[in-house]
Amino acid sequence: MKKWTVMLIPHEPGDTRTYTLSSWHSRLLVALLAGLVFTSSCMYQWNRQLRVQSTRVAQENWLLQVQKGGVEQPAATPTAPQGQEVRDVEERLRAEYQASLAAITAELTDLYNMEAKARDITGMAPRPTKAAERITESVSTSSRGGGKGGPSSSGVELAMDSHQGASPRLPNVIYGVSRPSADLIIQEIRLRTRSFRELVQDMEVARSRVERTPSIWPLANGAGRKTSGFGYRRDPFNGRISQHSGTDLSAPIGTPIRATGRGVVAKSALDGDFGNMVIIDHGNGLQTLYGHMSKRIAVTGQTVKRGDIIGALGSTGRSTGPHLHYEVHIGGKPVDPDKYLRE
Repeated sequence: MKKWTVMLIPHEPGDTRTYTLSSWHSRLLVALLAGLVFTSSCMYQWNRQLRVQSTRVAQENWLLQVQKGGVEQPAATPTAPQGQEVRDVEERLRAEYQASLAAITAELTDLYNMEAKARDITGMAPRPTKAAERITESVSTSSRGGGKGGPSSSGVELAMDSHQGASPRLPNVIYGVSRPSADLIIQEIRLRTRSFRELVQDMEVARSRVERTPSIWPLANGAGRKTSGFGYRRDPFNGRISQHSGTDLSAPIGTPIRATGRGVVAKSALDGDFGNMVIIDHGNGLQTLYGHMSKRIAVTGQTVKRGDIIGALGSTGRSTGPHLHYEVHIGGKPVDPDKYLRE
């Protein structure tokens, strides 16, 4: 067994001390030192965790009391500095919590006003769900020269789609509540999110409706001029008075014809009196007809956007000269296209 000798020699005259240590003694000494360090570290960590948990429990207890409607100040304990520290933390957290509630409520108020203004501008009423109505009810209970032609009537029958809209009131759950809780604020945020999502959907529907409404001049670059309008007129072929179901626009042969609104081509064919004809279905019972084309570009079933070229002006079918015969139908009945033409 190895041994070590340790000599202690004083700086001043005196006795010299000698100690003999074996390997067993050195191992025991190292083990004691390691155990002491480990025990001290564990005690430090344990004490630190206790303090953190104590502070967290105090904060959670205070938040629960705030949500239930008030916080009672603990009894004064001058001899306990730690109690005063806890009260200071609670007071700071209370102030921060109240400030956060006030800021969130102010932001939600601005959001509500912004949504109300957007709905007022667009004319779109909100559509709250049944869940929103239940929440609102619960809170109110608890807290308060060219050619002319075409037949006397088009004979084209169109289908009418029905659309019904709703206009309920705007839901809200925290406005008018003096001290809204965190749960109420979360519910309000969810309601506002759902309401804005519905507003966006309504705006998409409105934009689609605007895009589908025929509202531009049918001839590209504003070409052509009106030669015959909607209503009764003298037939250019037999001289009799008959109903003219569209508007005639005169222009040179080959002038591009464009779709006046977004839709689906319901028919593109050579069709008797109309010659080369295209019919576009814009939805909701609204259709437009383009007759006497020299060439058809759009095909049946094709989706077109407003302004897309669908053909070229001509004089095919029952026509006395180059012109476009343009009709607008609502619910299968022709109406005056002048209401939709924009030169």
